Formats: sequence, structure tokens, C-alpha cells
Amino acid sequence: MDNVNEILLRLPAKDLCRLRAVSRSWWSFLSKPQFMADHAARHPEPLIVAGYNTYHREDRILYDICDLSGRIVKRVHATREEWVLYGQPDLLCVVDWTNMSVKLLNPATGVAYVLPTEFAEEHAAYHQYLYKYSFSATFGQVASTGVYKVIRVIFVLDGGHFEQLYEVFTLDGNIHAQWRAKQAPPYQVEMDHWDNVVINGIVYFFLSYNVDEDKRRIGSFNLETEEWSPSIPGPLSSLMDAAADHIDCSFQLTIGALSGSLVIACHPATSTHSSMDLWFLVDFEKGLWVKQYSIELSFRHPAYAIHPFLVLNDGRIVFVIDTINSGGLLSIYNPETKTSEDVMEMGYGVAVGLYTGSALSLANKVPVSE
Repeated sequence: MDNVNEILLRLPAKDLCRLRAVSRSWWSFLSKPQFMADHAARHPEPLIVAGYNTYHREDRILYDICDLSGRIVKRVHATREEWVLYGQPDLLCVVDWTNMSVKLLNPATGVAYVLPTEFAEEHAAYHQYLYKYSFSATFGQVASTGVYKVIRVIFVLDGGHFEQLYEVFTLDGNIHAQWRAKQAPPYQVEMDHWDNVVINGIVYFFLSYNVDEDKRRIGSFNLETEEWSPSIPGPLSSLMDAAADHIDCSFQLTIGALSGSLVIACHPATSTHSSMDLWFLVDFEKGLWVKQYSIELSFRHPAYAIHPFLVLNDGRIVFVIDTINSGGLLSIYNPETKTSEDVMEMGYGVAVGLYTGSALSLANKVPVSE
């Protein structure tokens, strides 16, 4: 049995999940906590959760859970048109713009926390603009308590009048909880897909591109105090200003988090071969940035934006490329060999997170009979 156990421990999680369906005895053995722990120790690389925009997918796939080789371990379909807008290790933020719906979905358990669709009481008068708005949302944990909070930005447009409404929802177990209005910051923010990131209870985001003097600046919102901080300049303001004078030279900035640090990625836009610089924020108060990586990349399709989101234990960097022609692409860069490997095509509107549950719990149904 020791030899069999050793062989089984070497198999990928997806294959073991299939073996569980053989019989009750196989299911029992492969579901033992000790075996699951031993298997996790043998396969330490993380699993990626890739969430999609089902508005643009005929197959209605809401999210995939895959390993770093691109093997899909689990696939989940949506029951209606939804978009996975943002991912954290434990939860996904799923929105439906047709009915103002926001929910936090746990990919490990399948449990969904559905938030109220109504406006905050202070914003009730804006219901008359029901068909004249769009919205976005993101979420994170309060650093001191671990409680999740969701921040929603509602963009109201009525004729020539444009306004942003800000609301917060706290997931503290209160069944009567509602959205609460928050005072708007002294700037307009971008909180759309890939325009924000949450680190240690702080939401960071780009300021709106509609405000020319602020388009390279970064604002933040503290989920614990629910206060806005003054914006700071990004690392490449002078470079962007210079590029703006040349019609054939423009740069794309994306915001992300690597190893607990705020990171800005910069690369020439719409290029099939370019360098990507990664700038790390080392002092928020002083707005001090340090360039830690300059990566040479080559793509099969022109890249619209590059989103770094994970540094592996061996130093490799995992990132998602939004390409113009083929949607999202999961890639891994090796700083030792200075090469990148395309792992998986992911489709349009992709958002990524980490799966922190057991890989062997992804398909854990007991067979009906021997």
C-alpha cells in the first residue's frame, strides 16, 4: 500500500478527483485529511482562479480553476450574464449590471454572499436615474479584524451632468445590513476592471482619465477608517508627458500587487515586442517608487495591458496579458533565464485570483455505489 500511496501522491489533483468516482473506498482513501495534506505538500504551487465576463462568452463560463501549467482543474458556468470583476484569495466579486447586483462568491465552497441591490438611503433620490448609470465595485478585508467590506462606485449620467456616488457595505453577519453612503473623495476615480487593487486593507486606484491633470496619479481608500487619502503621483509622469507629444509612442499603465507591495507596470501600448518595467511603491507618504524589474516580452498578439499579480517562491512572476485580438493570456516570467512562457489562453474580460482551498476538495462527491 505504501507504493500505491506514493504513486497517488505524485498524481495531479484533477486525476485524483476522477479516481474518487471509482468507488466509495477510493473516495474514502483519497479524502482522508492526512492524504490531502501530504498531497498539498507535494504540490505546493498555487492554483489560479480565472474569472470571466459572460456577456462576451457564448459558453457562459463564469470562472476556471487551473494550475500553473494551464490545466483546468474545475470549471463553473454562470446561470445568467455576470462578470467576475475582481478576485481575492478567498472570494470573487461578481457583478450583474442589468440589476445592480453584487455578490461575493467563495470558489472553494460555492457559497455566495448576495448584497442588496438598493441604493444607500442617502442616495434614494437617484433611483430616478436607474437607466442612466453604471457602477463598479471592489472589496477587501479590514487589516485589524479580517471583516470584508465592499466599496461600490455608481456613475450617474443625466444629460450633461455627471456624478459619482460612493457606497460601502460591511459583511459582518448583520442580516439587516445595507449600503452606506460615503463622502466622495476630492478627485474622480477609476474603479473598473483592473484599475484597482487591495493591499492590507487599503484600496488603491488610478484617478479618472477624464481629469487630465490627474490621469497618472493614484488615490486610496482605507477600508477600516473609511477615509480617503490624498492622491500621489505615479512613477512615470514625466515619461507619459513626453510620450503624449509623439503620436506613435504611448505607454500603458496598470496597477497591481506583488509580494504585498503596490506595483505599477508600464509598457508601450499595442506592441508585439516590448519591455515591461515594474515600479514598486516604497514610501506612500513621499510618493517614492523604485523600478525593480525591466522585462523583455514578446507576444503573439499586440498587448493592450499587462497585469502582474503573483511572485512564486522560486522568483518567477505570474501575470495576465490583455491582448487586442485574443483576450486574456496567462504567462510566467523567469528572471533567471529572462524568458516568459505563455501558459493559458483565458478569453476576454478576465480577472484573476488565488484558490486557497484544497485542490482535492474541488470534486468531492461520494459515489452512489461500489
